[in-house]
Amino acid sequence: KQQKKADADTQTFRYELEYIKSSGTGLVNVKVWGFSKNPNIAIEQAQKNALHGVIFKGYAGAGSTQPPIVKDATALITHAAFFDSFFGEGGEYMRYVSGTIGSPDIIKVNKEFKVGTIVQVNVALLRAHLEKAGIIRGLSSGF
Repeated sequence: KQQKKADADTQTFRYELEYIKSSGTGLVNVKVWGFSKNPNIAIEQAQKNALHGVIFKGYAGAGSTQPPIVKDATALITHAAFFDSFFGEGGEYMRYVSGTIGSPDIIKVNKEFKVGTIVQVNVALLRAHLEKAGIIRGLSSGF
C-alpha cells in the first residue's frame, strides 16, 4: 500500500534537483530533494526523480547548467506508454542510475520530510536509449 502511494506521489514528480559533479564519462552526480511523509519513501523514489529531472527539467549547480535531454514539453504525454513503462515498478529507469551515494539529508518541513540524496545518473546511456526509442533526435542528426 505504501509503495502504491509513493508511486502515486512520484507521478507528480515534486522534487528539486541540483548538479554535484560529472566524471566526464557520461556519469553525473545530482542531488535530489524529494518530499514525503515517510523519509524512506522519498529515498526510494530519489532515483526516479533524478532521471525525470535529467530528462525533462535539466539541472544546475556548482557553476554548471545542463538543459533537459528532452526539449519537447509534450513528450511525456505523446510518449506516455514509453514513460509509464520506463518509470514503472522495476522499470528500465533502473539501468541508468546507480543507487544513492552517502547518507541522506533529512529535514522536517511542516507535516512532511524533505529528503536529499545524491544519485549517479548515466546520462550518455540514457541519451542513447531515448534516441533509439525515437523520443529525441540524435546529436549527429543535424539541425
